[in-house]
Parts: sequence; C-alpha cells; structure tokens
Amino acid sequence: MNNNSMLQLSLYKSNTTWAFDDEKRSIISEPFVMGMSEIITHYVPDSDRCEVIFSKEKFPGCRTLQLLNEECNGGWYRDQDSTLQGWLCPVTRVYLNEIPDNIFYSINYSK
Repeated sequence: MNNNSMLQLSLYKSNTTWAFDDEKRSIISEPFVMGMSEIITHYVPDSDRCEVIFSKEKFPGCRTLQLLNEECNGGWYRDQDSTLQGWLCPVTRVYLNEIPDNIFYSINYSK
C-alpha cells in the first residue's frame, strides 16, 4: 500500500458485533472484537450497515485511532475522539502492511 492510499470496507452488524467481507482477499465474516465494535457503534448508533474509509495518512474530516501497544500480532488502539479503546487483529497487516502508529478513518452510514 502506498502511504497516501485510502481504503474502503463495507461493514455490517451481526448481532452486536460489526464485521466485514472481502471476497478478493478470501476474508469472510471478519469480526471487530475486543472494543472495536463498540467504537464503531459509538459513531453508528442507528444502523446495521456502514462504510469505513481508512488510511495511514490524514485526510479531511477523518478521526484517529492511536496505537497504544502491539499485542498478539495486532494492536490496541485508542479512538482520540471518544477515548474508547479496542484491538485490531493481524488482518490489519493485510490492508496496511503493518500495525501503524495511527490509523485515520471516516465512517459513513444512512439511518
């Protein structure tokens, strides 16, 4: 991934957990766990689908996940706008080639 690349995933809610599919990478029903679903729900309280755009570089209107520490080949992040914390699993490396110090993101959804 080029550092200024922006990526997009379509997320859906499965019970209380957010997840995504990426058929091109053979990723099916990949859940957001250990606090990450709560971060997403904080910004998407009234919908069961959303789009997330993310990058290793800042972009207009983005929020920031700041790395607290790496653990189990993933990373614990703090959402700087809400102070919520969550873990991103090793699949993060598939998209960003590393566990970066910051992940910049935006969530879009319709009620």
